[in-house]
Amino acid sequence: MSKNQKNKKFTAPVDRLARKTTGYVNAQIDNVKLRSVKGLSQGTSAIAGLLLIFIIAGVFVTTLSVAVVLWLGELMGNYAQAAFIMSGVLLLTIVVLILLRKKLFKSNFISMYTDIFFQKEAKPEGLETMEGLDIAIWNAETRVKDKEEDVTDAFTQCKDFYTPTNLLGFGMDKLSDWALTAINSLFGKKK
Repeated sequence: MSKNQKNKKFTAPVDRLARKTTGYVNAQIDNVKLRSVKGLSQGTSAIAGLLLIFIIAGVFVTTLSVAVVLWLGELMGNYAQAAFIMSGVLLLTIVVLILLRKKLFKSNFISMYTDIFFQKEAKPEGLETMEGLDIAIWNAETRVKDKEEDVTDAFTQCKDFYTPTNLLGFGMDKLSDWALTAINSLFGKKK
């Protein structure tokens, strides 16, 4: 066995541990990104939805309702009845907006945040809806658990491989290689 092969055999458990740890860290990063997308989407959509509802309610109430109440009041001869009718229409509009807020806002924010957090080729599929995002988070958590098990196995292999006996044997092997090289160089022979 050549020196290079011996060195590779000796460092193989650590190399495997490094690869498995890298996979684990990458899976954790994906999981954090997905959870961030979900949290930001929910928070932003809630803020935007409320803001939009307040703006629409405020502007709509002040301009349209005054105009409609005046028009209906003149037609009906009673401004109070016209005001109640207009209030009912506005209330119905607000209820419809509240019921449609998930479709109007969350999906748009999910798409926007996934574009920010993920490159096109690394973007998980099915993130158009909150349900798809929940599935992607569950998949990411499963990958993290799998990678965690891989890291644990690789660490256990390192621990089992680098026992004092194995380290002593490797050191003795290196020492004998060095001694043979030194002796051969003293007497002019090449190994």
